[in-house]
Amino acid sequence: MLNLPPAYVTVIIKGILSLVALALTLIANRVLRNLLRARFRDTPHAHTVFMLVRNAVFLIGTSVILLIWLGFGSNFTVAMGILGAGIAFASQETIGSFAGYISIVTGNLYRIGDRVRIGQVTGDVLDISMLRTTVMEIGEWVKAEQYTGRVVTIANRSVFSDPVFNYTQNWRYLWDEITIPFTYDSDWRRAGEIMLEHGEAYTSHVQPEAEASLKEFRSRYPVRESSVAPRLYTVMTDNWIEMTLRYVVDPGQRRQVTGRLHRELLNHFEMEPHIEIASATFEIVGFPPLQHGALPHGETHVTARRARDARTLVAGDSESTEREPSSDAKTEEQA
Repeated sequence: MLNLPPAYVTVIIKGILSLVALALTLIANRVLRNLLRARFRDTPHAHTVFMLVRNAVFLIGTSVILLIWLGFGSNFTVAMGILGAGIAFASQETIGSFAGYISIVTGNLYRIGDRVRIGQVTGDVLDISMLRTTVMEIGEWVKAEQYTGRVVTIANRSVFSDPVFNYTQNWRYLWDEITIPFTYDSDWRRAGEIMLEHGEAYTSHVQPEAEASLKEFRSRYPVRESSVAPRLYTVMTDNWIEMTLRYVVDPGQRRQVTGRLHRELLNHFEMEPHIEIASATFEIVGFPPLQHGALPHGETHVTARRARDARTLVAGDSESTEREPSSDAKTEEQA
């Protein structure tokens, strides 16, 4: 048997115990994940619970490994104090992100699966670690609210400096609007009826659940009474009658519903002879009379005046050139 110094033996034992602690941490994380997966059926909620359990297990495992190497007692307390002071000084951003993680979890700012906007980034939350939040981005160069394909990582400390918009946490629906202009000669009353009919047809299946969710939302927050049924609003402008259809929609289906509504409305309006969609065009109804007088054929007062001014200018330049002798001539006369 090798005759090793006691210090080496202690290091080897601590290393073996650290490996055992790391292995037990990974095994515990896997076992707990499988148990929670069998228990929870709501995928976004399950991912949120998985995230919390994972972070807690790894935090416990890290603490156990530190205890193995530093031991119990005053030495551990002093070492942890020095280590904490060093980390706080050298890793202020990291400490801020960890504090942001605590705020996200305890304040229930958002969870995995929620659609959020943090600062200038909008997307669906994929993961929440102790330092960062991972988001599948929507918007940017893609119109409406559909995935761009980019995965964005946001430091958790951003929740302290930037506003956090949650699209789906307390109420799973949004109000959306479609605005269509009609000419003043159109049958705008009939146009409004058609818009309401199509809005009701596309939102009737979500209205009961949206109403129940909104009622629960009102029980927790002082929200004013709002209806989930489609509403129509009319505004008179200088050029047309502007009609806006307001309706509820699932945030993930916003663009699809908007596209279908526009197609169905266009098809229906084409069959209505007294409904015309307005556009920003100009109609010339007449020209002011032109007085030619004695001007040559094809000229107007403006072109004739410009021609006279040009001839006068040329003639003036010619006369001034003839009246003023050149510098060479002046020199000869003086001589």
